[in-house]
Amino acid sequence: MGGPRSAYFLAPVPLWNQCWMFGMRYSWGVMPRMFNPFHGKKPGQHRSGPPRGDRPVERTSGPSHMASDPPIEIPGLELGTDFPLDAAVAKRLLLREVNPKEAFTAFDSAGAFFRVSVKELTPAGGLAVPYELCAVSPEPTVNITLACAVLSRQRMLFVAQKATELGVSFLVPLLTEYSVKAADLAHEKAHGWPGQVLRAAKQCRRSSLPEVTPPMTFDGFLASAYAKADLALCLDNVGGQTPAPAAPPESVLLLVGPEGGFSDGERKKLEGRAMGWELGGRVLRAETAVLVGLAAVHLNWGDYR
Repeated sequence: MGGPRSAYFLAPVPLWNQCWMFGMRYSWGVMPRMFNPFHGKKPGQHRSGPPRGDRPVERTSGPSHMASDPPIEIPGLELGTDFPLDAAVAKRLLLREVNPKEAFTAFDSAGAFFRVSVKELTPAGGLAVPYELCAVSPEPTVNITLACAVLSRQRMLFVAQKATELGVSFLVPLLTEYSVKAADLAHEKAHGWPGQVLRAAKQCRRSSLPEVTPPMTFDGFLASAYAKADLALCLDNVGGQTPAPAAPPESVLLLVGPEGGFSDGERKKLEGRAMGWELGGRVLRAETAVLVGLAAVHLNWGDYR
């Protein structure tokens, strides 16, 4: 009736082809599995990008501190004009982990900042070319020291990265009564803090590098030159006030306590040395307080005025 019945059915298809039609591979004696379009790539090969072996390797040990490095000055920069890199500049770029075909930020004798592409780079020197004039200086307009209690769960990696992007000049990890203890710094990957600073500086186009000090005890910090500033502010969990300095400060110290805050004894030592600063009525995580505090410093006295 109406033609042969075979017209209403698909022609028989071999089992092998049926498996491929439904997105599975089949081999005799092995259970079918979903088809993987990336099957067969070499071990260590990403689905896109260079092999893992060509990418920077994270440090697994080393110091937790690093020295600061001022903005790179190169007189007579002109857009599109190649210039040689001397050995001193080349050494600074290599310490910053800048590679050929990557860029860095430099300023000329007139104070203008440029993005510069590296063509060649060896310890003896190199070749580079300016390709972009920065409309705004990437350097902070106020000198900020961030003294932050060492936070658990490796959150100081985040703090080091974001503090660099937000323009701190000095990062001081504090060992307080309620912070991570010195014996646990290895677990917190303290050796990774300098690497976070280097990568963050490259990403945000800073020409300078902040200093990361070795972890300091609370008393050791208060006795050091890092505790001195035109305006010293403390973010704790006990509230505070709104600072109103008579003149815009050139240097600001921002202290951030651990979760749980500073101890009563530590607060006592800060009396007359740092003003409690209240930023809203919500209780913030310590790493959030770092971001909010640094942004508030810039809004009041720094880059965002």
